Amino acid sequence: RNLAHRTQDSAQQVQTMIEELQVGARDAVTNMTESQRQSEDSVGIANLAGERLSSVTRRIEEINGMNQSVAAATEEQTSVVESINVDITHINTLNQLGVDNLRQTLDACNSLEEQAARLQQLVGSFRI
Repeated sequence: RNLAHRTQDSAQQVQTMIEELQVGARDAVTNMTESQRQSEDSVGIANLAGERLSSVTRRIEEINGMNQSVAAATEEQTSVVESINVDITHINTLNQLGVDNLRQTLDACNSLEEQAARLQQLVGSFRI
């Protein structure tokens, strides 16, 4: 009788252990299922972040290309401006030479006018 009682107690303990293990297993399955769902959500978020980073990278490359175009255009404009400055300096030099030539011409004209007036005076004194 004592043995039967102990056997029954042991069987109940085994039954309780089995039930606890089953509850634990169900909880573990529930936790694993939830972890899998969260992992899938995390993968989706990571994929979306990767797509957005790729988009940002493409836009940065586009901006870099535009910056290079602007830099090339600026360099070209700088070269043109420097060329124009050289041309303007050359024009100023030619203008100054022209002004100097005009002064010399004016001086020569004044001298010629004075000589013509003196010649006219001399011719006027030899009247016949």
